Amino acid sequence: MLGKENLIKKISGRIIVAAFSSHITRLAHIVKVAEALGKKIAIDGRSMKTNIEVATEAGFFIPKKGTIIPLEETDNYPPNKIVVLMTGAQGEEFAALNRAANKSNAKFSLRKGDTIILSASIVPGNELAVVKMRDGLARQGVRIISYRTAGEDFVHATGHGNQEDV
Repeated sequence: MLGKENLIKKISGRIIVAAFSSHITRLAHIVKVAEALGKKIAIDGRSMKTNIEVATEAGFFIPKKGTIIPLEETDNYPPNKIVVLMTGAQGEEFAALNRAANKSNAKFSLRKGDTIILSASIVPGNELAVVKMRDGLARQGVRIISYRTAGEDFVHATGHGNQEDV
């Protein structure tokens, strides 16, 4: 996950990370890196909120007090101090990132200078939905980083065990 660390350090505007809400290890790592850099975390998407809440209640990771802020408070901080964890990397119709892409997210709006990190490869069958979502994002002037465009900053690691793990 070194790639996300590098990206979180060097991106100057708001960072929106779209990831599977069930990949708790990845989410916990992003929270810890953001904390170390003095950034605030906001969460958008029902499953993302639920899974983060369950993981913290179970003691899997405990964010420092004040690290996680309500989504509505992101505008109270400088853009370079905000990381938003969102559902919707697969272009799901009602997921947070897709609603932001089509400007129907009541609590969060994208702006020029934002960077979206799509922290998942496209699941076969979701190609059209992801392309449509990415088009909506690009029309808003945000930077999009995916596993194919990140270069040396590797942003995706499979959540599936390799043969030797199985």
